[in-house]
Amino acid sequence: MKGKHLSLEERKTIENNINKGLRKFETAKELNKSQSTIGKEIKNNRKRRYSQIDDSPWMCRHFNECKICTSKCRDFEEIPCFRRDRFIGACNNCPEIKSCKKAKYFYYANVAQKNYEYTLKDSREGVNLNTTELFDLAHIICPLIKQGQSVYTILENHPEITQCEKTIYTYIEMGLFKDWGVTNLELRRKVKRKISKKKLKKRAEPADYTGRKYEDYLAFVKNNPYSPTTEMDTVYNHQEGPYLQTFIFENTGLMIGLLKHQKTAEEMSNSLNYFQDILPDDMYHKLFGLLLTDRGSEFAKPQLFEINHETGEIRSNIFYCDAQTPSQKPHVENNHEFIRDIILKKKSMKDLTQEKINLMFSHINSVPRESLGGKTPYEAFEFFYGKETLDKLNIQKIDKDMVTLQPYLLK
Repeated sequence: MKGKHLSLEERKTIENNINKGLRKFETAKELNKSQSTIGKEIKNNRKRRYSQIDDSPWMCRHFNECKICTSKCRDFEEIPCFRRDRFIGACNNCPEIKSCKKAKYFYYANVAQKNYEYTLKDSREGVNLNTTELFDLAHIICPLIKQGQSVYTILENHPEITQCEKTIYTYIEMGLFKDWGVTNLELRRKVKRKISKKKLKKRAEPADYTGRKYEDYLAFVKNNPYSPTTEMDTVYNHQEGPYLQTFIFENTGLMIGLLKHQKTAEEMSNSLNYFQDILPDDMYHKLFGLLLTDRGSEFAKPQLFEINHETGEIRSNIFYCDAQTPSQKPHVENNHEFIRDIILKKKSMKDLTQEKINLMFSHINSVPRESLGGKTPYEAFEFFYGKETLDKLNIQKIDKDMVTLQPYLLK
């Protein structure tokens, strides 16, 4: 059940357990989920019931210390409730609810499910317009809106507009027509994300994974049991880059990475061109003949990875994990923890160079693993493929007492 989204029935179980006064760990055990999953679900979807006393200064946990505030300030913090926040998660059926003066939060399964469905859909939507299409659309609807016409009337009178009424209201809320004098209308829901109208482009068509899904991968491995799998992924701290494309060879645990400045399929597939240039053909097919990755946009063009477009030869077989299921490529995901010990999250990666990346992976690959019987990935890879291949991949052996997994390694 790990890696799966919560269903409505599971959310109803959570609500029922809260009503019974069961703790979060008891609900997690019943649903076979982690306690953090249950805690985040309740915290993110519980609804606060406001009352007139919520804005009173004595509702702040610091009130007894300062005693001079008359309204909420930037240091305002709600009075904590251990039963609500630490143990149960919400106030449903709390025996002290009538006398309690603390903020009250309630969890309802149906409301949580609607929030989930909206977030799931909204996170995958973008502005399905390019700049020219936005310009043409604005010159039709903006003058008519200023004349007092409703969006429904405009769409009825202009069948050439392909967007629905709801989409037009969403575009207005996003501020896409601000330059034409049409700003936010009183909409029911707010869009949290601010989208730059200067960099609009159409959404890419969904990739075709026919014959390359995870079930196809399992069938391929069953029919080719001696083909080792190489898992591929991307690590980055900021959307604008740079990016670290990582590869891990499952049979040895050795991980390598290449620094990238663009998160595109063309840029990522160039890595295979590089490996084909530095490795003999037989060694390339042993290491990169079978690839398993996720459905990120940077890997969404399988032909670029499977075919060498200079020679036209088929060089690799690439398969994709199911959506939102990183557990299907556990080796590369788990090994990223070593990277995060050295490259901290939210820190800029702009000072990284390929030499520093090679140094980092040399240290990571020199850490003994219990799964390898106390051997290091470097030693396992050297046994199977030889030191010459390691040298071509720019991975060096680090003395075990010299291995460093701290950020200062790259300084």
